[in-house]
Parts: sequence; C-alpha cells; structure tokens
Amino acid sequence: MTDAIKFTKPAFRVLDGTVEAPLTPAALRGVASFFADSAQPHTPGRVCHGLSCHLARGCDSVDGDARQPVYCLGYCDQSPAWLQADDRVIVGADRTVPVSTPIRSLGPEAVVTARIRRGSYADLGKARAAEVYATLAAWLRSRQSGDSSTAARSANAAALLDTVIRSGAQGRGGAGFLTGEKWRATANAADPNKIVIANGDEGDPGSYIDRLLLENDPHAVLEGLALCALAVGASRGIVYVRSEYPQALRCMQQAVHDATAAGILGPESAEFPLHFDVTVVSGHGSYVCGEETALLNAIEGRRGEVRIRPPYPSVAGLHGHPTVVNNIETLVNIPWIAARGAEAYRQLGTTQSPGTKAICLNHGFARPGVVEVPYGTSLRRVIEEEGGGSGDGRPLLAVVLGGPMGSVLQPGQWDVPIDYTTMRTSGIELGHGGIVALPADTDVPAVVQHWLTFMMRESCGRCVPCRAGSREALRLSESPGRSTDRAALDRLLQMISLGSLCAFGRNIPSPVRQLLALAG
Repeated sequence: MTDAIKFTKPAFRVLDGTVEAPLTPAALRGVASFFADSAQPHTPGRVCHGLSCHLARGCDSVDGDARQPVYCLGYCDQSPAWLQADDRVIVGADRTVPVSTPIRSLGPEAVVTARIRRGSYADLGKARAAEVYATLAAWLRSRQSGDSSTAARSANAAALLDTVIRSGAQGRGGAGFLTGEKWRATANAADPNKIVIANGDEGDPGSYIDRLLLENDPHAVLEGLALCALAVGASRGIVYVRSEYPQALRCMQQAVHDATAAGILGPESAEFPLHFDVTVVSGHGSYVCGEETALLNAIEGRRGEVRIRPPYPSVAGLHGHPTVVNNIETLVNIPWIAARGAEAYRQLGTTQSPGTKAICLNHGFARPGVVEVPYGTSLRRVIEEEGGGSGDGRPLLAVVLGGPMGSVLQPGQWDVPIDYTTMRTSGIELGHGGIVALPADTDVPAVVQHWLTFMMRESCGRCVPCRAGSREALRLSESPGRSTDRAALDRLLQMISLGSLCAFGRNIPSPVRQLLALAG
C-alpha cells in the first residue's frame, strides 16, 4: 500500500488552504487499483499497444519478461515504440533512438508548428528570443500606465475574452467546442476562485502533436494558459501530463520552474503584473482521464471516473470551483489570436472552423509526420499528397481518423474537407486529428478485437453499458463466423452507444461497426 498512499496524496490536493480528511484504506486501494501505473505489477519497461504499434507488430517482438502494455507513447510516426525502465524511448524494428518528427504546413500561415519545425524552444532564453511571452506582456502592459490595476485588469480581461470569442476558435481535443464560450462561462461564474487547466492527456493512438508541443514549445503552452487565466480571472493553473510522456513531463516541469524564477509566473512582477501560480501534475495511466471530468477527479486524488453533467467544469470543476480545461494544441493557438486578432484568425480555415489543425500521420504512410493544414483542406489531399499514400506502395484499405472514438474511412470517403461541422454532417469524427493507415493486408478482425480489448481495459467502469458491455463485446467478437454472435454484437454495440455516460462508451461502437463492415 505504500505506493498507493504516495499516489493518492499529491501536494496539489490542497488548493483552498484546507486540509482534507485522510482517505480510508478502502478508498486508497480503490484509487490505486484504478490506474494502470499503480494497479499493474512492476515491470522493467512498457511496450506500446496503440493501433499504430499494433499494426507494426511491435507487441509480437517483445522478448524476455512481459512488459506493461500502454496504449500510446506518442511516437506513432516511428512505430513500434517501447518505453524503457529509465524512461528512454526506443522505436522501429531495430529499436533505435527516435529521430526528429517531420513537421510541415500547408496554407499561408502555421499557427501551432511554426517554431517546432525549426527545433526545440524548451529553453526559456530561446523561447523569449522567439517572442514567446511577448503577447502576454503586451496584454498586461496597460496595468503599468498608472490606471487602477483592478480596473485595467478587468478591461484587459474583457477585451481578451471578446477577442477569443470573436475568433471562433474551437477546442482541438476532439469535441470542437467553442473555446471562447467555455471561457465566458467561467469568467461569468460568481465564485472568484477560478482555475485553468492544460489537458496534456492526449491519448488517441495515432495523435502526437501534444507531445511534440509539450516537449519542444512548453513556454507557448504556458503563455496560452496565462492568457486564459487573465481572460477568466484565474490565479491558479495546472498542466496535466500523461505518464506515458515522461520527457514531456520533465520539459513542462522545467519550463514552469524557469518561468517562475524569471517572474513570468508566480507573484506579480514589473514586467508581468499577473499573479498566476502553475503546478505540473503527472497522470498515472488512464486513457479516459483525457475526458475533462475524469481528469478533474484524477487531480483531486480520486478514481478517474467521468462525472455526470451538468454542472459543467466551467461552472463547478476542480474542487467545485469554476474551471477551464483546454487541450494543449488549443492553448498554443491563443497567443497567435491574442497577438494578431480575431479577424486575422478567421481568415484561416472555414466559416464553421476557423484556423488550422495539426494532422498526425503514422508510420504506415510513405511520408509520416505532422502536417498543419487550414480547416477546409481535403482529407484526400492530406492522405495522398502530403502522406504519400501507403508506405508499401499498395493502395490503402482504409484509414482510421481521430483514434478509437473516431472514424474508419475507406478511399471513397476521403473527399471531405477537414472541418468539424462538415465532417459531423457526414458522420465523421475528426478527434485529435491523428490518421493511421490501414494497409491492404490488414487483419481487420484482429483490429476489431484489439479495439474492444482497449475499450474493456480503459473503460473507467462508472457505467454498466461501457464496463460490462465492452467485456461481452470482446467475447462476441472472438466468434466472427457465427451469425448469431454477429447479430448479438451489433445489438450490444447499439446499447453501449446509447447507454454510456461519456463519449468513450458512446463513440467507440461506431468505428467498431465500421471495421466490421470493412471485414465483410
């Protein structure tokens, strides 16, 4: 129980100056058993079982003792991937050190990848030389002009919030919810103890842009988070980083330390008159904690189960306080919007989805890597021109877009613009924007079982349809030749989709059905 006790008593539990009652042994065990990092036996390393690595047959080549399975290490462009006991990552059939991920862009402007295409800006000096934090300083500058600091802050906050609302920026975590509307709900909440959180628990196998940003542009993440804090009136921030990204966790911890020492974060300084304390929190191995309410429970030291909504986090979030939860890519958009204005941002992309989206291509493409595209770009163009089609030169059977809660798309479905509204009208989910190539010789029934195993293992267990339904669905999928089992599986997937509490259970059945159709 020692590890469990350490795990469930993190320093960030006390946010309001009050000490909570000690958790009971039963509660400690319940929390520790929920998360993979504390529930599974200690192993010398971890092997990625994400879809990209599954297709690369990385799981089949593990020798020696069984390794702890994880569902994405964020190196989908170089699959398969392993995380060593010393947190070093090795990739590829030859198990080599990862190389730099190719990053390119289409259109007139790159919003989130302009810096990281040129290398790492984790060093504070290098980041500031590239004008990171300059936008934050500019929005705080009028507070030094002799005006009442309270009045100036209120005016700046209102103007910044209005800018983000008018930009039409949407969350990049998959739901596509309007960022400004989420901020407005928190800004208008009566409770003055507001909190902002950067959700670095991107876990969709196939997507890795958040890892790249956390490792190579952490100060841009912090600037976006600080601008959010200014707009909504928060003085506390948290960056939550999944444990499967140990290098990203170290980079964010160092960035927060350096920015605080420089007077950018923490107590007000002459250059940055904003009191904003930031804490970095590590996840403990749970895909579903990418869902914002499960993430809040995890930060509070509870099981990472989803919450019933309403109330929404923007009104009653962490410890009941108004909380904004934004994904990493979303936050890196904010300094660009705040610097150049809402109208400039709306010149990129489409009316329904302004701006750009980072699309991640896995190792199954001839040209894997990240492509930042304006919304409205054809999915086919990204797959065939930017990705170069299949890495083996044969036509692709299909692609998986948006991870396990996304969509399985055959070539005849690729002529669709990358746009939340248009795609949803066509029954397509963009998700985080990861694309995994399914080669011509894909064992589709094996992929179905792989996904249902993922669903069973990663379900938070809060609701019966997802918890029990995923286990039964896996059992039924193991008898693909029996028509009675196939019909029962179809009915069960429908029940899971209709009865589950959150998007995890509601959305996974759709791509499973699409895979079953692909299998014939």
